[in-house]
Amino acid sequence: MQTTPPPTALADATTVWLDGAFQSDASVALHGLTHALHYGSSVFEGIRLYPTSRGPAIFRLRDHIDRLYRGARTYGLEMPYSAERFCEIVVDVAKASGRDAAYIRPLAFFGGDTVRLAPANVCETRVLVAVLPFSGLIKGEEAPRCAATVSPIMKTPSASLPSWVKAGGHYTNSILALADALARGFDEAILLNDRGNLAEGSGENLFVVLDGVLTTNDGGSDILEGITRGSVLEIARELGIPINVRTMTRADLAACDEAFFTGTAAEVVPIVRIDDRIMSEQRPLTDRLRVTYSDVVRGKRPAPGDWLTLIS
Repeated sequence: MQTTPPPTALADATTVWLDGAFQSDASVALHGLTHALHYGSSVFEGIRLYPTSRGPAIFRLRDHIDRLYRGARTYGLEMPYSAERFCEIVVDVAKASGRDAAYIRPLAFFGGDTVRLAPANVCETRVLVAVLPFSGLIKGEEAPRCAATVSPIMKTPSASLPSWVKAGGHYTNSILALADALARGFDEAILLNDRGNLAEGSGENLFVVLDGVLTTNDGGSDILEGITRGSVLEIARELGIPINVRTMTRADLAACDEAFFTGTAAEVVPIVRIDDRIMSEQRPLTDRLRVTYSDVVRGKRPAPGDWLTLIS
């Protein structure tokens, strides 16, 4: 592995490592018939690097990489490194970026130079790690607020595309739903599954609060069981907050006292409007979880597990 990255303009450049070597972000080149470019045959992760009092730290690195490797196996991508070694590579790239706050994007994809649909024995697996400047979902805003709409775009069933895999091609579903929401003046979409029950946002998991009980759904609702989602559930248990994981319906949106999204970029984002319903400005449980989560990922409060990987 090349250990010294090329000179970059640190203020706005992305640090890119591809197939074992650092590259200038402006010089990364792929063949025009790269399989993943045409068919979406990639798996990826979104991981945050946070500043802490002990130095920059990656949040739940191994959990993210384990999910990446599960997704790679699902699609037949043969990873050229062990999961342990790939974690080390991610740390090295994050360190080389010189940043203490960043978004890390590991990606594994089928390369090749063919239009053949089946990549097996034809297309090689390629791996990339990109580290880009990122400190929050909405710059300059301590607590982002989200207006959401129930989408007319159905969440793809897991029987069609496995929802437990974070794959590139799966996100065309999210692109359609988010584009519709934005065109109608909302910030985010809430997708329903093929049974008409609540699934998730275009890139986040959904929580509601009903009579003081934190409620969300599980993989049976065709969701990606997000790492931020799991972290919030563990934090809630530590705080003694009642939890109910079950199927959620549109009636829950009408009855809930609070609602919020969770995700790597979003962290914990209050939903202030659902279609025509304006939510209460009083959201004690959401705000408590938002602040606690923010403190945990930045090392200001002990985590329920070994969640922070220091890079220095």
